[in-house]
Formats: sequence, C-alpha cells, structure tokens
Amino acid sequence: MPVNKDALSRYRIIDEAMHNRQHKFPSKTELIELLTKALGYEISDRTLEEDFRNMRSNEDLNYFAPIKYYSNHKGYAYTDENYSITGIPISKNDLEKLKYAISIFSQFEGIPYLSEIFQPIEQLNRIIHVGKSTGQWVNNSVVQIEAPIQWPDKIMFEQFVNSIINKKEVTITYQAFGKEKTDEFLIHPYLIKEYKNRWYIIALNVKLNDVRIYGLDRIVSMTEMNSNFIESFDHQTYFKYALGITVHNNTKPVQIELLFSNEDAPYILSNRIHATQKVISHTKNGLKISLTLHPSYELTMLIRSYGSGVKVIKPKWLKDEVLADAKKVLGN
Repeated sequence: MPVNKDALSRYRIIDEAMHNRQHKFPSKTELIELLTKALGYEISDRTLEEDFRNMRSNEDLNYFAPIKYYSNHKGYAYTDENYSITGIPISKNDLEKLKYAISIFSQFEGIPYLSEIFQPIEQLNRIIHVGKSTGQWVNNSVVQIEAPIQWPDKIMFEQFVNSIINKKEVTITYQAFGKEKTDEFLIHPYLIKEYKNRWYIIALNVKLNDVRIYGLDRIVSMTEMNSNFIESFDHQTYFKYALGITVHNNTKPVQIELLFSNEDAPYILSNRIHATQKVISHTKNGLKISLTLHPSYELTMLIRSYGSGVKVIKPKWLKDEVLADAKKVLGN
C-alpha cells in the first residue's frame, strides 16, 4: 500500500532516533514525544506501531528495517547498527532501470550537442557506483546537482525534435524581448541548443535566407508544415568560435588577448573558457591567454564577471567597451 508524505517524514525521524549515539534504545513513549514535537501534531501508539510494521515489511517502501525491541534496555534499535533507511532509497528493480538508462545515454558521450544531456547522466552513474560500493546512498545533503529552474515546454520541445529529424518546415509565432507584438516566421529548424538553462532553436529564416537563433521560451506557438527542406546544417562549424549562443553570420572570429591575475589563473587553467584558449605566458604579472571568438554579449559578461582580476590586452574596441562599462558601474 502506498504511503503518504507524513508517514515518510515519521520514518525518517524514527530512523534518525535509532542512530542517536547519545541516546540509544529509545522507548515507545520517547519516540512518540519526539515525533509529536517534530511534526506539530499528536502521534498515537497505534500510529507508531503501524510505522514499525511498514518500515519492517512494506514492499513498496523496500526498507525491511531490522527494528527490534530490547527488553533489557526497554527500548528499540536496529539489529544491524549500520543500517539506515537512507541506505536503500530505490528498489533493485528501479536500480536496474536506472543502470539501463545510463547505458543508453552513455553512448552519446563525446557528441558535442548532447554534452549537456550526458553530464547529469554521468553524475547519476557516479552516485549509483558510490551507493553500490559503500552501501550508503548519498542524497542532496552530500551531493548536489544543479538543476534548471525552468524546463522548456515539453510538447513544443518534442515537436521541434520531430521537425528537425524529419526536416519539416515550421511556422512560428515569436515575441522578442521588449516587444508587445508578435512576428510570424517560416523556418527550417536545424538544432535545439541549451545555454545556461535556457533553450534555443537554431533555424534558417526562409524570408531572410539567414540562420537565426530563437529562444524557445519566446515562441508563442509553432505549426509543422507538410513541406520539407533539404539543406543540412553543420553545428560543429557554426558554433566553433562561439562563446555561448551568439554567432555573427558571415563574419570572421577575432583574436582576443586577456591578462588574468595570478589569483584567478588556476581557475582559468583548470577550467578553460573556450576550446580555442591558448596560454601566451604565465609570469609574476599574471596569466596571459588568447581566444579566437565571435564578439558577443556572453564574452563581455564573462570578462565583467572577473572584475579587477582581468585586463583586456586586445582588441582595442573590446578594451574600450569594458572600460566604458566600468565607468558606468562606478557612476551608479
């Protein structure tokens, strides 16, 4: 029989009481008082007995907790002092399903546009490995994985995936930031791309005959057409010199040189800003690197995030842009 949220809270409190080394073998009265105080409502003797039964034998919970009453101590404890209900958060069947899912997604390792999907799968695989090898399953108080605050519209996301796979033309109604009116575009959807928890559609705008990037959250509606498109899209080449989502079509990337303080140098060396990053020099004056990138808002924001820890060496226009922005910040 499925259990409710209140019952799960009680099981957790009982489990913690069983592991209290300062007060071993809590009595039934002490457990009831502890539960009542923690939850804010009165717990009966009958409820506690039912909780014991569920923790011991409820197959849906899969705890099979070895709770025993010790008459010589006049209290309860686990027969296995290393046992904890947090050590078995999922059933063996669920674990096998997770392992199967991991084996499927692991095949996509190294494919650039699926790297965002593979990373959390790899983290999940690591957590499962820790659980199997130690018998202690970690939770979000030990290992925390950053999750998006807002997911894209599932139906629209799947529709775009199908349109991309089947090379179907799509008509979208789009509302750009800062605009009250919407615009309608006929597009050839090429790729769905994620950047900083936001999702984008990279597509050919048929009227403009140019590749454009549309925020998925700004698309009011979409309609898949019966007509197909035939052209292909090389995502690796298109985003080769992009930092983030911005690409200036038909323009060449520029050479950028930045000087980072020695305090920030270890972070830049261990977590490269971009695949084109090269070290020019590393001296007492700092770490000088070069990047080959399309100019973008994301690049400017990255430089701003390091504050006084970075200096723009070249190009001059970027140096002037950062300087002008710093003066505005000072003015505010």
